[in-house]
Amino acid sequence: MRVADIMTTDVKTSSADATFADVARLLHDNGISSVIVKDGEAPIGIVTERDVVNVVADGLDPREVRVGERMTRNLDIVEPRTDVTEAAEHMARLRIRHLPVVDGGRLVGIISIRDLTAWAVEELSGGHELADVQRSQTTLNAAARVNRAT
Repeated sequence: MRVADIMTTDVKTSSADATFADVARLLHDNGISSVIVKDGEAPIGIVTERDVVNVVADGLDPREVRVGERMTRNLDIVEPRTDVTEAAEHMARLRIRHLPVVDGGRLVGIISIRDLTAWAVEELSGGHELADVQRSQTTLNAAARVNRAT
């Protein structure tokens, strides 16, 4: 199974000039936990719920702080053809919950630990072949490592 088969393609994005209050509204209104920051079509960063909490906890005004000032810039990405198990292991190794999917420098989707867990549970409970069960178990183990680390 490839990342393209389970990724979310309706990725919510922001510019680096948006405020943390703008991103918080986007997170809230869409029931999501991360927003990708783009410059044109290219992803340049990510803002998560935790980043919003950190802005507030640091005593900063989310209506004044620009996303570009505090976003995570070291953005790890995968390609749509990446195997889901490889993506899960990558996320576990880096202790991240969201992984943008990029094709030719252009953002085409996002995969979350929630997406990987849902896929793995479906594979395990759907009566699939042994190879799929083994890949599902590996994916669930990787997801558990991310959840324990955060």
